[in-house]
Amino acid sequence: MTGYTPEEHYSNPNLGFELVHPDDRWKLDGLSEQVNQSPILLRWIKKNGEIIWTEQMNVPVYDDEGNLIAIEGIARDVTERQKTSEALKAAFNSVVTVLSDVLNLKDPYTEFHEKNVAKLAVEIGRKMDLDESTIEALRVSAMVHDIGKIMIPTEILSKPGKLSDIEFEIIKRHPVTGYEILKKVKLPWPVAEIVYQHHERLDGSGYPRHLKEKEILLEAKIIMVADVVEAMSSHRPYRAALGFDAALEEIRSNAGRLYDPKIVEICASIIEGGFTFLESDQ
Repeated sequence: MTGYTPEEHYSNPNLGFELVHPDDRWKLDGLSEQVNQSPILLRWIKKNGEIIWTEQMNVPVYDDEGNLIAIEGIARDVTERQKTSEALKAAFNSVVTVLSDVLNLKDPYTEFHEKNVAKLAVEIGRKMDLDESTIEALRVSAMVHDIGKIMIPTEILSKPGKLSDIEFEIIKRHPVTGYEILKKVKLPWPVAEIVYQHHERLDGSGYPRHLKEKEILLEAKIIMVADVVEAMSSHRPYRAALGFDAALEEIRSNAGRLYDPKIVEICASIIEGGFTFLESDQ
């Protein structure tokens, strides 16, 4: 698999580390705590420079006194499987992007809204040290969180003035419509439910179900903050962009009541650290 002879391995104690792609070497940290757990996916660099994907399962070796003295790694080449997985992921991402773009055709004023909310939500998730699966759930959910607006008349979405009570009630239906569309899609994450919840608030004042803090998924709590920041700092048909300062004032002043305080703190630090949206003039 590596292109090296056993003698080359034995003569270079660091070869096992050097085989691993630099971008994957962090996975070797704390290797002794990972034994007998889930397999580790690593890229290896063969002697000829070729990069292959390997799946490694670690087995501990103990002495008579129970001390860990070695780790034996059992690895197999999963390059073809990984290529197929990446191709499927790329295809899935294309479908998600198309869904988002379909809504943009109907509501051009929010052309970059979904992508921007996804960008900020993912950044918040990473700062919270969430696992990659949750990060992906955030990205996908944010990319389609307003898909329910596809059923709202264009004249309401692009209305330059204040909405009437009836028009606002129609707008408030979009999380329900989004849920009805997405619940039929089999995904490894609760995307439909996250979309359903993205306009809820911790104190139950949100919509459509008036859920409270413990009833709201973490991903929805993150997206609701990213959604508010993006919406307030961007142009809309009925007003000019309010900017990041106004958006941060909104989430900070309502932290603990409407928005999760930890998420607000992290979001604010990201914005103040120089974060920018895809199309922004802040």
